[in-house]
Amino acid sequence: MKGTLKLAFKLLVNDTAKFTALLMGITFAVFLMMFVTSMFVGVLNHASATVINIGSTIWVMDPAVQTVANTVGITPNHSPDVLMATFERLTVCGGKKRRRALSHQQAA
Repeated sequence: MKGTLKLAFKLLVNDTAKFTALLMGITFAVFLMMFVTSMFVGVLNHASATVINIGSTIWVMDPAVQTVANTVGITPNHSPDVLMATFERLTVCGGKKRRRALSHQQAA
């Protein structure tokens, strides 16, 4: 086994053109893998930046909203009754349990 590896190493290193091409190919392949991985992480960070930078503990969206960029705002001149009715109609992140817990807290 040791002799076979030594022979393979000598055959590889003695042909400098083949060895250089091999090293360049491996280096380029590693560069491409790192580049694609970093692009993927960058796209994920860019896509989640809006949600992360809001900094709120709850995320409320109208069911008609397709993307985070298309927001439906609640104006400050809405009365509390209108806001509560709107809140019941909206989809709350976290599912039904979260919505029930919030409505129980609001009632108390």
